[in-house]
Amino acid sequence: MIPTLLWELRQRKAAILWWTIGSLILTVAILSLYPSIRDQANQLNQVINQLPPGLRDLKTGGAAQVDVADPVQFLNSQLFYATLPILWIILAITRGGSVLGRDEQNHTLELLLARPVSRGKLLLAKALSLVTEFVVVAGVTLLAIVLLSPHFSMHVGTWNLAVATFYTAAFSLSFGFIAFTLQAASSLTRRAAVAIAVAVGFGGYLLASLSGLTDWLKGPAKFAPYHYFTPDKILHGQSVAGLNIYLWGVLVLTVVVSCLGFRRRDIS
Repeated sequence: MIPTLLWELRQRKAAILWWTIGSLILTVAILSLYPSIRDQANQLNQVINQLPPGLRDLKTGGAAQVDVADPVQFLNSQLFYATLPILWIILAITRGGSVLGRDEQNHTLELLLARPVSRGKLLLAKALSLVTEFVVVAGVTLLAIVLLSPHFSMHVGTWNLAVATFYTAAFSLSFGFIAFTLQAASSLTRRAAVAIAVAVGFGGYLLASLSGLTDWLKGPAKFAPYHYFTPDKILHGQSVAGLNIYLWGVLVLTVVVSCLGFRRRDIS
């Protein structure tokens, strides 16, 4: 299992480097905007708070009023609610959909299984390679946030920043696991794995954000994972029970469905 994991990471080292650099550049660029935005907070707050709730929620995640001069609200609206998750969800889905799919398309999966490794261990190695990529990308990004936030006059507790980054990474990674599970479960679900993960991730983002525009969307929005993703609460040190239930649910389903499905699959 370990050789398979290391082989996966060696194959991905250039991609991991570029995803890390991209995440860093985006994060630093957003953090550097805070001083100038804070100086114009009154005008910006007036504009943002006059937007229809659904449009405002696309960036703020349901906050009733926005004050961009507040470091926590700035980080929530500009970094943690939309920007980082969208970037990381793209990484998670593309990687989760290809970690098995690439080997099947190249007809190398049979060669991997010809080694003295069980299907379960192969799945575990593939899943761990995806998690390891996220640990690297999110870890370096967190380091930049912690080090640069005080420099740009954003004084938010290090622990809260770490927890918010962890939840953002875990939430984004969940969509990669959805794609991974569908790839592993059966030949039928494999074909739609990426499309379904994209629909759940980005479709859920639009549904949850736009639910403030009309009452009839509020019911369906409760089935969207993004409905429970509230980084503003995390940055304030509050609990997020709904998000925890969703993340644990995805983890359990990933283990059960992918293992049972992959063991029965004909990969020839």
